Amino acid sequence: MFKDYLMFEWLKLKRQKIWMLVLAVPLISVILGFSSFLGNYEVLMDKKDDNGWLEAWTQITLFYGMLFLPISSGIYAALVCRTDHLSGGWKLQFSLPLSKTMIYLSKLTVILLLIFLMQLFLVLFYIVGGFIIHIENPIPVTFIVFAILLSWLGTFSLSAIQLWLSFKIKNFGIPLGINIFLSFLVFGAYTSKWGMLYPWAQPSFAISTPDESPIDSYPVFISAVVITFFIFVAMTSFRFKRADLES
Repeated sequence: MFKDYLMFEWLKLKRQKIWMLVLAVPLISVILGFSSFLGNYEVLMDKKDDNGWLEAWTQITLFYGMLFLPISSGIYAALVCRTDHLSGGWKLQFSLPLSKTMIYLSKLTVILLLIFLMQLFLVLFYIVGGFIIHIENPIPVTFIVFAILLSWLGTFSLSAIQLWLSFKIKNFGIPLGINIFLSFLVFGAYTSKWGMLYPWAQPSFAISTPDESPIDSYPVFISAVVITFFIFVAMTSFRFKRADLES
């Protein structure tokens, strides 16, 4: 049953050229990151035991984690809801014998799957780029896998919030503008001991290298991410189910 809901959501996205975003964001991040890495090579590789792959990763994920990743997740949320805002799509769905919880979870799942695909392309472009510029150090496979999965997990709470905003606000640009504004506050979260609880900062914290990340304890961070995710999903799914009654 849930598979049918997912397929329905995928079909609605087919004409929105969403693949351009899935490919463009990681590609731009990698190009900018390697350009910065090469431009600051002597500074970044000033120690004998520095790993070129890790130093390049810090440059690639600097803006990807802080801005591109949270902003992209907001765009995905807006696109998932865009078709439903047109021509009374929400009223049509709510008038059918469909589970509102399943509708909500299918949309959230699609957003998370799109983010995961973007993460995979980031790694692909990163490895290809590293070979192109001839980084000779061994690839830190364990760290890259961990960073990609943890930063993906870090987008869960954020995606739940953005899905709710995109559902409630018909205008495509308003939730996107809110998302961009809140994404810039990530820089402030780095100086706060409560920064890991800020959903917009969680992806950036998770994707950083250990010497760059403000995370003191990964078990605590993962617990914070999981707890905030379930809290926001419970809140937003409840509001989603009652939305037609309150309109």
